Formats: sequence, C-alpha cells, structure tokens
Amino acid sequence: MKLKELLESDKLPSKNELSDEDLVRFFRKYKGLLKERERDKAFWAATNENLKIAYEKLGEKDEELVKVYSIIREDLSVARQIQEALLPKMPDKMEKLLDLAVYHKQLAEVGGDYYDFFTTKNDNHALGLFDMSGHGISAALVINYLKAQFMMVMERLESPKKIVELVNNISHTFLTTIKKYATVNFIVFRRDTFRYVNGGGFGLLLHGGEQHPFVRKDPFLGLRTKPFHEFKLPFKKGDLLALYTDGMVEAQNDRSEDYSVKRLNGLIIDNAKKPVQDILKICLDDYQSFRSKDTDDITLIILRKKI
Repeated sequence: MKLKELLESDKLPSKNELSDEDLVRFFRKYKGLLKERERDKAFWAATNENLKIAYEKLGEKDEELVKVYSIIREDLSVARQIQEALLPKMPDKMEKLLDLAVYHKQLAEVGGDYYDFFTTKNDNHALGLFDMSGHGISAALVINYLKAQFMMVMERLESPKKIVELVNNISHTFLTTIKKYATVNFIVFRRDTFRYVNGGGFGLLLHGGEQHPFVRKDPFLGLRTKPFHEFKLPFKKGDLLALYTDGMVEAQNDRSEDYSVKRLNGLIIDNAKKPVQDILKICLDDYQSFRSKDTDDITLIILRKKI
C-alpha cells in the first residue's frame, strides 16, 4: 500500500501492507504535521494575545472618547447659553413704539441666525436680521464678529445703506478668507417711515391695505464689495412688518415640496389683524405640521407699530 493510499483509506492497514519505505515516509509525514500543528498553535496564540491587547487599547480609547465627547457637549452647552444670552432684548424706548413677537431656533447647539437691535448716530432705532452660511460654532463665531462691526459703525452713520456697505467693506477680506457670507436685512426706523437694505433676506410690510414684499436685489455680506440699495416705506400706527430667514420657507415636506415664501406671506396677510404673538403661533403651527424636519436655523420676527 502506498502512502497516499494509506492516508486516503478509512481502514487501519496491516504490517504486511506497508513496506519499510512507506513506514519511513509515514513517520516523516507525521512529524511534519506535528510541527505544522505547533506552528499553527503558536500563531493563533499570538493572534489571540494581540487581539486581547487591541481590545484593551480599544476600550481605553472608548473611555477617552467618552470623556472628550462629554467635554465637547459641555462646551457646546455653554456656547449655547452664551449665544442665547447675547440675543437682545428690545430697548425700552423701542418697546413703546413696537409690539414684537420672535421665534428663533438654531438647528445645532449654536448657529448662524442672529438678530439685534441698534441705535443710529441720530438716535433712531434700527433692527438687523442676519443668516450666516453654515451651522454650528464657526457660524456663531462669525456672527459675533459681524455684530461687533455693526455696533462700531452705528456710532458714526445713519443711513442703512452706508452702514451695511461699510460693514461689508470692512469684513469682506476676512469673510472671503474663511469662506463665509451672511444674508442681511437691516432697517432704520423713523417717525412714520423706515428705510431698509436687503441682501438675501425676506421681509413683508402690510401698510393699510397695501402689501410691500422687500426688494431682494443686493448681494450677501462678504460676497462682493459693491454698492447696496436703500428703500423707503411708510410705517404708521397699526402697520405690520414681518422679517425672516430662509430656514422656514426652504424646509420641505415628505414629498420634497418647499414650505415657500408664498405660503408664509399668505398666512401673515390672512391673520394681519390679530395680535403679533397670535400671528407668530399660527405661522409656526402651520410650518411644523407641514415640514418633515427642520433643516436649517429659523428666525421669524413680527412687529406692529403701536403709535
């Protein structure tokens, strides 16, 4: 019987079936298999030890990640509190002139939507609404930078056109470098009128029976250093003014349909005689029942002139 036949057979051979040469080859094959088995045992033992060490290190890394994530969450929570604290309260003098309702929600812990109240060089009230590109901490940091620029410029100028142009010229190089830009809706109120600059924002004035959607023809802050346009509108007792960023109107439902400017403006127009807080709630309820989820920061401001 040959060695190959022996190894393939299920029967135990007799001595007479094996030659001395077959026995020698069988012995060598047996020894080779033993060595191969010892090598395999050593390999898998080393592999198991390496896996054990790797799992231990992975566990340590998981613990480190949990600690780092906890620190990040804590920092983001503080950042959110800081940003919320920076959101303005309407000055007392302005509050005597205007009823105000505001909905402001960031998509992340902090974000790029921001509004603020200002006072111009001639002591007129002003309102700015901004939407920084992107979300999160970077957008929030750049918004705070823009706020500082507007506060500095307000002390020297009166015209919304000149104010926005100067801030844009001062900030353009910085914003271009960090690849950020912001929409702007900036309004300066006078006795029975207001003047505004609109670079990418949304606004609607209801004056008597007239509807005045804001003209949207200017660039965003940080995109170009070109002149902005200034527009004047009447603003008398009982008039309603709505300002908002694109977070609501570009949100979609399950059929990928936009909520739309037309739908939001229609709600505001249909409910214009109601108190501003009621109008705000009607708009939010309708929006939340329409959209499948929030996809951007959202700010909606509704104002009514008291006197």
